[in-house]
Amino acid sequence: MGQMRFRLHRRDRIPEGGVHRIYVAGVEDIPWSTFANWDGDELVVQRHVDESGYVYVPWIVEGLGQYLLGTSTLVERDKPYLLDVELARGLIQRLRSRQFIWEWLGLTTPAELAARLRDATSLFARAATSQDDVAASATAANEAIRLALKVSDELVRAYAEQSLGSRQQQTPVATLMGVALGSQSPPLNVRRQLVEACSIIQLPVSWRAIESREGRRDWKATDEQLGWCQTAGLKVAAGPLLRLDDRGVPDWMYLWEGDDDNLTRLLLDHVRAVVSRYAGRVHLWHVASRVNNGQLLSLGEEARLNLVAHAVQLVKRVDSRTPLVVSFDQPWGEYLADQENDLAPLHYADALVRAELGISGFGLEINAGFWPRGSAHRPAFEYGKLVDQWSQLGLPLMVFLSAPDSDADDPQAVRNIRAELTRPSGDPAEDPQLSWASAVAPLLLARTPVQVMIWNQLADSLPHEFPHAGLFDAADNAKPTLRLWRELRKACG
Repeated sequence: MGQMRFRLHRRDRIPEGGVHRIYVAGVEDIPWSTFANWDGDELVVQRHVDESGYVYVPWIVEGLGQYLLGTSTLVERDKPYLLDVELARGLIQRLRSRQFIWEWLGLTTPAELAARLRDATSLFARAATSQDDVAASATAANEAIRLALKVSDELVRAYAEQSLGSRQQQTPVATLMGVALGSQSPPLNVRRQLVEACSIIQLPVSWRAIESREGRRDWKATDEQLGWCQTAGLKVAAGPLLRLDDRGVPDWMYLWEGDDDNLTRLLLDHVRAVVSRYAGRVHLWHVASRVNNGQLLSLGEEARLNLVAHAVQLVKRVDSRTPLVVSFDQPWGEYLADQENDLAPLHYADALVRAELGISGFGLEINAGFWPRGSAHRPAFEYGKLVDQWSQLGLPLMVFLSAPDSDADDPQAVRNIRAELTRPSGDPAEDPQLSWASAVAPLLLARTPVQVMIWNQLADSLPHEFPHAGLFDAADNAKPTLRLWRELRKACG
């Protein structure tokens, strides 16, 4: 079993419960099964392989909140590493590499940002060369991290502006911007604002809502929502037809747990019923979500993959003209650190591509700042790297985004999901959700493979999955992020 040991100047840099979320990833940045614990004053990180790798750690940065930071490649050695220094090394190395790639593509780094990145690098150099004084070294390292994260956000914004400007000179940006509706039609004041901010709507066809009682389908709510979308002139992405987690099936389906044949038959019957009813009236089928990580009754990895393949083939038979996508949540695969899954998200997608099923694109569900079920906040440039990795599959991407604007209790949300902010809670100077979306959404919009971008939760006023993640608050008042969405929508023409 491979083992790495670390010293820390302050244990409270790792948030409560964060030690169990530490993981090691290999050269493909796919997590290995990892176990971390304290051994006296040292942090011990173990995995079942002896190869070098990147260590990812939840880390609290003063004034900026909680991020998942990664080291550069580390080898096993007897002498413990100083974790503060290694996280600073990893962050600055990745940021400088991303800057090099963008400049190689013809983009210009503003002189002020280049100078501040040099300052962060100098702080890291001071930390790396003074490790005999742990306190002084850690202080310099954490100041380097704080400065590098600020530079990262501003560098990403500069890249997005230049890239979008270049694309618009060549051809209009055609990315569709939208939001996922809830189980009920939104109120009139919400609908009016959505028409200004969206060009596409994710229409839920929730099996739980449509067939809450076996054999009795109720289409009323879905018909009403579709009718409003058509009247408003909005494109419609319908789905997911299959949501492969514990919230994706009616309660009565648990009677069939363990009977994979009947489970598959009933799941495909739902797909057939929905597609047959709405064929020709929607613009995109979202066939399946949570493909990689959902725990749907007793279905294992291979069974889930086969189910998705059959569902795609069924949709193609019933409605051969409408494009279709399959989506994956937690696309970095951090859940692999403590699960016995064989396939990472990208491996699932590659298997579906190789099967030549006729999939039109893939979806990436990024619910940032939530745990479990979501993804930890990462430096902004990491989202561009993620798109680069998935672009290698050669298919367009549909990105689902959400982030919280508060870490307070949310009585309408799923109870075991915790919100984590990139800004201190209650800071009146900056809205955490808007801050995150302003850094990440323009970057994704600037990338040609991203053809659809959906905010993954409409409102906090109805029961929902992620706390405080809606574009509208519990009183159906628009949050600042909706204004950003409207501005980005206009940028797309």
